[in-house]
Amino acid sequence: MKIERIFKAKYPSGIFTMVFMLILIGTNSRLYLVERTNRDNFDVFMSYFGIFLLVCFFAILIFTIIRMFMKPFIMQISRESLKVKNRELKPSDIKEIRVHGYFRPLIGIIPVGKRITPMDFCFRFIEQEDAAIQELTEWASKHQVKLSHKQVKKWL
Repeated sequence: MKIERIFKAKYPSGIFTMVFMLILIGTNSRLYLVERTNRDNFDVFMSYFGIFLLVCFFAILIFTIIRMFMKPFIMQISRESLKVKNRELKPSDIKEIRVHGYFRPLIGIIPVGKRITPMDFCFRFIEQEDAAIQELTEWASKHQVKLSHKQVKKWL
């Protein structure tokens, strides 16, 4: 008999990333405009590099906004595995599970061989947060997966 618990989860909001990208866009565009107007011999390479950075910062900003408005997904806890957005993780595939924060905790699942949490394995529970955290903690202790209350390091 297979016992499964299903919880709704969502990607983190990314407010800090958006604010940081807006600051970088502002400073980079300001430096680009000041550099452009104050010099007669403006270096062409630096011009293209500045435009490239602006495009990258805008792309990260748009990507973060899109992720923020994505629909919730399913996180499933079964006896033998975790299933996050249709990706199944067995206990042998998980290096560490990190929980950051008390109110609306951020969960990060670090696979074996990785140092930083992949974006797909970083989420928040949106319903039954306490029950979900408790179930995840019990699952981790049962399967001897390291669960720590540390900051979740993630890409973007």
